Amino acid sequence: MLIQPLLGTGLRAGDPLIPLPAAWECDLATNGLRWSPGVYDLFGIPRGAPLTRDEVVAMYTPESQALLRAVRDRAVAEGASFTIDVAIRRRDGALRKMRLTADVEFENGRPVRLYGTKQDVTDE
Repeated sequence: MLIQPLLGTGLRAGDPLIPLPAAWECDLATNGLRWSPGVYDLFGIPRGAPLTRDEVVAMYTPESQALLRAVRDRAVAEGASFTIDVAIRRRDGALRKMRLTADVEFENGRPVRLYGTKQDVTDE
């Protein structure tokens, strides 16, 4: 049985599929990260490799680092969610565009965790 493209979606045989978002989270007390396999793939890092948040942020371009810092700080302070488009330089040197979404989890009125998705949007 062959799988056929969905009719009416505008997709044609051979069109690239849109990369799915991958999940991530950051413990605000420790800056510890948890990633789904797709985030490792997006960054070009072997799945399960140990990482620090500083190592990951260093992979963002300088402009994207500044944007991330500003919106992250605001989100944590105000309890707001955000979506931004940023650029990262993978370890193999490839420049990728990424859409990052985040929300803040609170416990007893204090922010404890950021979580969201990362999606490769290089080809958009």
